[in-house]
Amino acid sequence: MDSKSFQEYLDKRYYDQLNYYEKSSDRNQKRYKNFQWILIILSALTPVLAAMDLNSFPFNYLVIIISALVAILTTGLKTFQYQELWANYRTTCEQLKPEIHYYNFNVGPYGASGVDKEALFISRVETILDKEHQSWPPAKKNGDEQGLGEKGKNGSTAADSFGATDEVES
Repeated sequence: MDSKSFQEYLDKRYYDQLNYYEKSSDRNQKRYKNFQWILIILSALTPVLAAMDLNSFPFNYLVIIISALVAILTTGLKTFQYQELWANYRTTCEQLKPEIHYYNFNVGPYGASGVDKEALFISRVETILDKEHQSWPPAKKNGDEQGLGEKGKNGSTAADSFGATDEVES
């Protein structure tokens, strides 16, 4: 691989992806922490307000509204999976970061004689990115575990009901 093509890969793929995962991790961390703080405050406020002996009409609705907001925010955290995305993006970012240094300083497999360093670098970076892409979306893992491979009440899997079997006709 020529140096111009490799530099183009670094600029348009490696650094671009590194920046994407850095920013996405930060964004999801911020969202997760903001949701958590709001939930903590509203959850702590609800029993305090409910225990107050203010039986006025609008005050009772305030307690109900705050309780509903806690339920909505909790569901939002579970649905949008900010914590999981934050962790996944941060992990990918941290795996990508040192790869350029390994390349530049001939560390590990880059120091082996006769190795095409550029091809190895691209291969390793794409493997890291592919690993993250395979886990996307995080909810897919839960669906896969409950989907085609899970046995139903009659002992068959969802794949069986679609005609997917491992049997070979002779």
